[in-house]
Amino acid sequence: MIGSDGRAGRVSWASYAPGESYLVVTTGRLRRRHRVVPAGAVTTVSEGSVQVALSRAEIEHLPLLPDPQAPVADETVEQMLNAFERAAAYTIKQ
Repeated sequence: MIGSDGRAGRVSWASYAPGESYLVVTTGRLRRRHRVVPAGAVTTVSEGSVQVALSRAEIEHLPLLPDPQAPVADETVEQMLNAFERAAAYTIKQ
């Protein structure tokens, strides 16, 4: 996955459920963390590459999952969407 400012991790899992589509991105080399990224953040998908409209720092503030395929609770979906909206609002102001 490529963030707005460079490589941000790799897509480990995806959900295509209506109304709550998301990607799970694994970040870090030594301490792997799995972050939930809303599908609405995706700007481009090409062979072997997914680009998102979030910086690496913004991705680091998204909710964590213990495992890429772990179920995503409603609270986690809400946190993910709130973080994405804050990042989008910040980007628009600049």
